[in-house]
Amino acid sequence: METKNMKEKSNSQLIRMGIPSKGRMASETQDFLNSCGFKIRRNRQQYIGWLEGFPNMQIVFQRQKDIINGVFNGNLAYGIVGLDILTELTLEDPNKIVIIHGDLRFGNCTLEVSIPENWKENSVKDLKQRKQILRIASKFPLLTKEFFNRHELDFELINAEGTIEVAPTLGYSDIIVELVSTGQTLKDNRLKRLQDGCILQSQACFIANRKILKENQDVLDISLTFLEYFEATIRAKDYVSVFINIRGKDPENIAKKMFSKESLKGLQGPTISPVISSQGGDWFAVHIIVEKKKLTETIRALREIGGSGVVVSPTLYIFEEEPKRYKELLKNLEEK
Repeated sequence: METKNMKEKSNSQLIRMGIPSKGRMASETQDFLNSCGFKIRRNRQQYIGWLEGFPNMQIVFQRQKDIINGVFNGNLAYGIVGLDILTELTLEDPNKIVIIHGDLRFGNCTLEVSIPENWKENSVKDLKQRKQILRIASKFPLLTKEFFNRHELDFELINAEGTIEVAPTLGYSDIIVELVSTGQTLKDNRLKRLQDGCILQSQACFIANRKILKENQDVLDISLTFLEYFEATIRAKDYVSVFINIRGKDPENIAKKMFSKESLKGLQGPTISPVISSQGGDWFAVHIIVEKKKLTETIRALREIGGSGVVVSPTLYIFEEEPKRYKELLKNLEEK
């Protein structure tokens, strides 16, 4: 009896996070968490796992729709899902779920209106000239209704399951509203996007149950930990560490040369340390963090001031002050 009670107590203290179980979002979510330093442990294909280093954190592998419902109902504290399906399922009642981070830099796609490529129309305004009730196939009925009502178009929604790109060809619908990533599937089915038919730009987002965040300090604290590492990892992806040796009189002299060039200022300035060289001479090791897109310019500038032996390595994390999103989260929780 004592063992059972201890197990029940342990389960009641678990903090659960839902992540996608299938498809591209599943693999990208796990890759992202891994890159942030959060190691997921899972026994084969079981739908329950755990987060290494977080004994009270349970990972639940589910469909995105089930994750959103779980967070909405409070069965899950957190979830990682696409903004597209989140918006669709919470459009009528958005307040129970809080978006802690709205762009995790993966799962990018757009929800768009697509029409047969042989139609002469190219815009929403053009569609109005057809003067017909448009039959629309979509898995996003609420967002579709909102968009077409806003543009005052006559339409009829068609129940859609599976691959809906074939619906116009088979005569089930006139047009479709579907997620688009590369657009290749549309081309393969002889469809084209409306020029102004983008309903929503979507990407992966990190969500939580509002009530749990407000009432459970542990959940709120872990939110800060997640945000710290999410932000630091995302920020680091745009930067690299550059190490180089430079001959000079002293660190101040080298720093002066570096500050004269815009590309050598780094995030807050260079780190300059003396090098003990067997060949003698005054050498210093310089380390700066620079944007990847400015790397060529940076290397060229370093050589111009006498640098040699450039070493470039990726950065894993760049931590700065307390994430702005965490302050926004606290403010959000106080307001509602």
